[in-house]
Amino acid sequence: MCREQKRLRRFRSHYGVGPDAISALISDLNRLHPEKTLDVESLFMAINWLKLYDPEEVMAGRWGFGEEYCRNTVWEYPRRIQKLKSYKISFDGIDPNCTFLPVDTMHTRTQEFRCSPSSKWYSHKFNGPGVSFEVVMDPIEGKIRWVNGPVPASTHDLTFLRGGKKGQMKKWKRSSLYFHIPKTARMVGDSAYEGQPDKVSTTKDAHKPETKELFARMKSMKETCFKIFKDFKVLRESFRHGKSTEDKLAKIKLSFEAVAVLLQYDFENGSRLFEV
Repeated sequence: MCREQKRLRRFRSHYGVGPDAISALISDLNRLHPEKTLDVESLFMAINWLKLYDPEEVMAGRWGFGEEYCRNTVWEYPRRIQKLKSYKISFDGIDPNCTFLPVDTMHTRTQEFRCSPSSKWYSHKFNGPGVSFEVVMDPIEGKIRWVNGPVPASTHDLTFLRGGKKGQMKKWKRSSLYFHIPKTARMVGDSAYEGQPDKVSTTKDAHKPETKELFARMKSMKETCFKIFKDFKVLRESFRHGKSTEDKLAKIKLSFEAVAVLLQYDFENGSRLFEV
């Protein structure tokens, strides 16, 4: 048992998720995209890159491939994983008893946006440039239900949720979370969401102790989920890729969503978030 646990810890330290999760991922990639040849070693190399975020020279030495092959692989295979997002992450099939779901935004570091320098990229969470992603968790199933972004780190959580500014509802993006929240559920958020009481519940002094405890545990679940995201160094360290602003945003979106899909497989295969 101890040896098995040690092997599992070593595996996770290299790939971020368990072997059962990657086995299920490989099965789905082959089943859903049989037209694309899957090289398992290249897939493992790409997942390892998301976890450790090594430069291509280090990868070339570790995996025995040239830098150009490593460079191409770390985008090709995460892109294949990213394409599973709509299949793995959605509100479909949500338990009717799941009436509250925690929502929050997560900031990730980036290098300076030299092609479009602006204070809008500034994150108060780490006092530097970054972007924000919106995540909704399911406290009953213990998995991710929604991922959206990126937007500039200075974007207010409510503006992100609405897809636009207050008082301009006709201009709100229909792809925003506001228009996709299940009718049977409400979001649970921190004080930043107080301005949207029709969609998001926040802790109030008048709430009963059991309600406050429930909301506190949901917020704890959110922080646990974000910590697991940040265990992948591609999301913890300053993101260094992208030749233009659009290219940088596209690549960090790809990386974040690929990690989200990997974590979803992990949550479904023996490593679930705690239940509320």
